[in-house]
Amino acid sequence: MKKRISITSFSLFFILFSYAQTLDSISNERLVTQFENLATQQLKENIYIHTDKDIYEPGENLWFKAYLLNGNDLKLSRKTSIIFVELLKLEKDHTDIILQEKYEADNGFANGHLFLAEILEDGTYELVIHTKNTLESNAKTIRAIKRIQLKTSIIPKILMDTEFSQKSYSRKQQVSMNVAVFSRSRLPFVNTSLIATLYAGSKKLDRVRLETYNNGEATVSFPVSKNKNATTIKLRVKDGKNSAEHSVEIPFKNVSEIQFGMYPEGGDLVANLPNTVAFKAVDHHGKPLNITGELYENDRKITSFESTHFGMGKFSFTPKTDRSYTVKIINPKIDIPFTVPSIKAKGIKLQVDRQNKKHVHFSITKTPDVSTQKVYIRAQSRGLVYWMATASLSKERVRFKLPLEKLPQGIAEVTIFNQNMAPIAERLVYANLDQKLHVSLNEISKSSFGQKDKVTLKFNVKDQFKNPAIANLSFSVCDHLYIDKENDYSIMPHYYLFSELKGHVYNAGYYFDHKNKNREKQLDLLLLTQGWRTYIWNETVFEKPMKPVKFSPDIRGKLYLKAENGTLQNAPNAEIRVVLPKSVRSSSVDASGMFSFSPSILKVAQGHQLTFFPMDTETMILTLENPFEEIVKLTDDKMFIFPETDFIKAAKKQSSYDLKFSFSETNYLEEVNLTTYKNRNKNRGNNYNYIGSSSDYVCFEYKILNCVNHKAGPKPEIGETYRLNDGSYVTYQGSVDDESTKNRGFVSTKGYYPEKEFYSPLYDKAEEKAFPDNRKTLFWAPNLVSDENGEITVSFYTSDVQTTFLGKLEGTNGNGLLGGTQFKFDVD
Repeated sequence: MKKRISITSFSLFFILFSYAQTLDSISNERLVTQFENLATQQLKENIYIHTDKDIYEPGENLWFKAYLLNGNDLKLSRKTSIIFVELLKLEKDHTDIILQEKYEADNGFANGHLFLAEILEDGTYELVIHTKNTLESNAKTIRAIKRIQLKTSIIPKILMDTEFSQKSYSRKQQVSMNVAVFSRSRLPFVNTSLIATLYAGSKKLDRVRLETYNNGEATVSFPVSKNKNATTIKLRVKDGKNSAEHSVEIPFKNVSEIQFGMYPEGGDLVANLPNTVAFKAVDHHGKPLNITGELYENDRKITSFESTHFGMGKFSFTPKTDRSYTVKIINPKIDIPFTVPSIKAKGIKLQVDRQNKKHVHFSITKTPDVSTQKVYIRAQSRGLVYWMATASLSKERVRFKLPLEKLPQGIAEVTIFNQNMAPIAERLVYANLDQKLHVSLNEISKSSFGQKDKVTLKFNVKDQFKNPAIANLSFSVCDHLYIDKENDYSIMPHYYLFSELKGHVYNAGYYFDHKNKNREKQLDLLLLTQGWRTYIWNETVFEKPMKPVKFSPDIRGKLYLKAENGTLQNAPNAEIRVVLPKSVRSSSVDASGMFSFSPSILKVAQGHQLTFFPMDTETMILTLENPFEEIVKLTDDKMFIFPETDFIKAAKKQSSYDLKFSFSETNYLEEVNLTTYKNRNKNRGNNYNYIGSSSDYVCFEYKILNCVNHKAGPKPEIGETYRLNDGSYVTYQGSVDDESTKNRGFVSTKGYYPEKEFYSPLYDKAEEKAFPDNRKTLFWAPNLVSDENGEITVSFYTSDVQTTFLGKLEGTNGNGLLGGTQFKFDVD
């Protein structure tokens, strides 16, 4: 590991590369070995989940691929053989567990599908993946998450357009908004009930009830006295059995709450030295807010500044300890000034002078009263140390340059340590933005396509040196209406920003789009404002391990001997049997009655149940551990984090639907019709025997065993067939608590989730095109591999849906390089 580290000694105004040296044993142990040992426990495995789309309808399959990479170097984590998948439903004050399933992992990848049953309610869900490595890590957060939306109707039957009377309002002006309510066919809803509620965040301020006019429109207004803290207006329309809701943000000139933060470069302001201060302004929703401001010294303006990127910017000045400094925001006008962070009378500053493709040039400055001393400089990325240097601060300024060739792509933390090896200044920089897989769409068979038309795409994959690269990638193409355009979640932002920084990163994909020419400077501004204190690999925020956490992915259980007095005793050296779909296996328990099987046995029973029972069912009782119960315990105190939504900015006109939606009859009548999904029970997996518990019930409405939406019902009957929440069917064999089951000693668990191939029709013949095709996901391929020339060719057919389709191809070469591309085409 240590061969990665370049160690240099320099002094004064330039770097002396006359020799390389090794650190002394004490500094090497403290600054490298201890740090890396601690860092490797923080995030043992970093998992990214690619799904075929973001928005689903009940009755569809969710297709996914999980990339299992080492948390430190982003190479494939090849030792994991099983993933534990949970589907959670997010409620206002709690989270419900909907499904818990197991899937096979192989050489750093796992893929499969999850059936979203028709009975699942509309709402926000999270697909969460756990592994032995993630469960045993010291991290307090879980980021192996993909958030999805479940909607019965993508385009509701009731639509709304809103338009405010002005582009923006002051708090002293009355807000007035016109609301147009209409159907998919653009027919107005006449004399229809409309409720408008005014909110300040989540607090309700006022409500009015209206009816639409003959043209389907209504005017909403509230008293000026309610404006002070108002933020949004929530509209609710009801017409018979159909209803719709739409929240509209009010475009106030001066929002009631603004968050303005100042972040000194290097960590602290130091008196009598040139200082750079980055700033970031966001509104009450956390959206970037472009501002203009002024810096005052003892009430005298000394400089002006303005945002240059997503509400961020910076200014420079030389502070004095005997003077006070404040910032005034003049646009939008904020009456209350902001106090500049505290100023240290003496100290050391670390600043970036410039950055090019090969080096980051730094300056270390100090106040005259800081004594000459030896300092250590360390550059680490994701918890691994790649470069170190020593310097003697005998002058007031020392310059050095960090060679970027030593670093992987990503955030690097450069830290100065004093002679006692205590950190005194830190700076984040971004290294090697182009050190990635360069994935490009080289050829598309047509500029536009018809219904049931053949699409052929040719991609090229190159490494950072622009040489052909072999990579494993996942590929999806779906209707644009099923993509969450307010959260562009993809593989590079996940690994390089979301997993590295705490807090929300607005429009993270922006920094990885080569079309944005100033993205390097803007990315540096992001790191200045997010601050080194939010870098998850900073050792000051590492969680010191209290005691090692252990989790076993094996199938484990215990066998007890039932004594004559009814007590249970260990049953050593006895034999148990496992009933598989096509065979029966035997195994012996150990001296304590314990037994275990590796996860490979779950593959044999994929789509079925494994049933365990003792050879002597009369005097022995068998119990089986449920790994998900242990997972719930281990993750109970952890934070589940998925990137926040990038809210759409308040505007004069706002609509309740995607403005790209076409109101042509071919598009919407077919697109939103869900009848193709109802009563579609094929390919749900084979029936298998099911042994449950005494709490089992069958819901009245759908006859589903332990229905997630209906929490009560009659007891299931032995021998009857029922449907589970995942859409599969089982034959009920009683519960573990039933006397008949207890006497037999049977205990069951499910194998891996059923395997299924993504259906992609071939329309080579005219007669095959006669059947309707309403597919929203045209193609899903989780394991595309580029050839030795770095090329991939993909072919598939369009459906009957006339819309814009969005595609994504992304993945890894398995050795630390990531990349991807996105594209779109139209079906007319």
